[in-house]
Amino acid sequence: MAAREYRWRHLALLISILLLFTVTPFAVTFRHGILIVDIAATTILVAATYALSERKHLFTIAIVLSVITILAATLLLVFPQQAVVVILEHGCVVVLIVFFSLSILGYVLRTGRVTIDRIFAAVSVYLLIGFAWTFAYAFLEDIQPDAFTNLIEMSPNANLARVMELRYFSFMTLTTVGYGDILPRSTTARTMAALEAVTGQIYLAVLVARLVGLHIVHSHISQSRNKD
Repeated sequence: MAAREYRWRHLALLISILLLFTVTPFAVTFRHGILIVDIAATTILVAATYALSERKHLFTIAIVLSVITILAATLLLVFPQQAVVVILEHGCVVVLIVFFSLSILGYVLRTGRVTIDRIFAAVSVYLLIGFAWTFAYAFLEDIQPDAFTNLIEMSPNANLARVMELRYFSFMTLTTVGYGDILPRSTTARTMAALEAVTGQIYLAVLVARLVGLHIVHSHISQSRNKD
């Protein structure tokens, strides 16, 4: 029963991440679009927390970090122009996403049969890595203005628009597409961009090797049992 209960838990997370991708381009054009984005982001928190519910200690940590992040996001809604609040919110999001990414990655890489849920989890981690770097870049831009060139702020949600621009830059860097329309200007920004590109390539290489290896091992075990 327990295995069936958690069989599709990472599919909900993947869908919620894709939903956030779809919603934000439209939400940024509205005055209170950040509320729409916050709702979509909350679904990710719920789905990611549920994905960890099988592991009680991680589930508890996920709830605590999620509550802290939600409180920081609420403060940002109340004080949108306060630089300290913006930095706090971006920092909390980075910590939370990194926690979710590492926790789910542990599930992806552990021994056992390669299931469709594990594949959903692997894709979710890849997308979460892009989001983690997005808010890391936003955090850097908060404390080091002009760390990037050609960022365009769109009204009426300047902060949300800035995050979207950095999200675009993050995923273009993660996938090593690199259109070059947004460029890291400071040494720190360039270092972070290089690290993200390397992380994206290493993740895919290690992930494919690990999943293929697990699949081969499981196939050999199954064949041995059938012969016996």
